[in-house]
Amino acid sequence: MFAQLASLTAGQWVALALNAVLVGLTKAGLEGASILAIPIMAQAFGARSSSAIMLGIMIVTDWAALWNYHAQVDYKILVRTLPAAIAGIALGTLIGKDLSEATFKLVIGIIILVSTAIMFVQELKGGGVRLPKRWYVAAPLGLLTGFSSTIGNAGGPVFGLYLLSCGLLKGGLLGTTTLFFATTNAIRLPLTIFVWRSFTIETLTLVMVQAPLALAAVFFGVRLVRRIPEKPYRYFRLAAAAAGGAYLLLQ
Repeated sequence: MFAQLASLTAGQWVALALNAVLVGLTKAGLEGASILAIPIMAQAFGARSSSAIMLGIMIVTDWAALWNYHAQVDYKILVRTLPAAIAGIALGTLIGKDLSEATFKLVIGIIILVSTAIMFVQELKGGGVRLPKRWYVAAPLGLLTGFSSTIGNAGGPVFGLYLLSCGLLKGGLLGTTTLFFATTNAIRLPLTIFVWRSFTIETLTLVMVQAPLALAAVFFGVRLVRRIPEKPYRYFRLAAAAAGGAYLLLQ
């Protein structure tokens, strides 16, 4: 363990620190922050290893965020989206190695940007887009969220747009998002360990090193998010989704 840590370069230490802070802020509700960490970590540790490290710290921060937001979960949405999301995770795990990541990111990025633009215009008009919470809408979006989380780390913007379109207020957005990803990330972990074999003892060591800073970022972010009024927070989530879509297109 100590030999591994001693071998890290200064750049890798900086990448780990930034990853901890950005993922922690994202899990607190400041969506989009972790997008910045993806290229930084990939540059420092390589694409596959960095994805496993980020998954580990996401799991740590998921449960810290859930401690704060568990009281405002829309369980009806979770019941309709989680089974399909699990199917999406399985599908992404099975075909992820063979799928063209560039094509996937292009398609998802366009979907996110077009959806965000429509919703933003409707928000400015005073009446946001409202999708029904029925299974025939929730299931396909759950499948897409699980699949895109596994392949391209793009699940957050997809799921966030769906929750906004369901008309959830800030508390419901935070609680439902947190429990959804706490569940799906926990499911992804054994698949990452045993199928992709990218989560190792070395990965766990790096997650443990980041954990204190990441947890501090979560609790700082929670206090910051609670100070943001309802309407500005909705605009922030839309802007974060747009940033996520733009990031995917530019990769």
